Amino acid sequence: MTIAEEVRALRAALDEDTATFAARWKRSARTVEDWEQGRRQPDPLALDGIRALAARTKKKHAKKAKARE
Repeated sequence: MTIAEEVRALRAALDEDTATFAARWKRSARTVEDWEQGRRQPDPLALDGIRALAARTKKKHAKKAKARE
């Protein structure tokens, strides 16, 4: 999975629009769009945070799915 795909997948999982997601990372919406299009990459600190949040979000969704069973 590319970094652009990771960013898009996390934003979709959080159900956030570009502006809200950008505000979370204290970046502009244009910057997030650039990340999602692969034109730029998040700085290492933001990328680590995105990956950590993605992991927590994935676990949270897995827990909810298991509880529904």
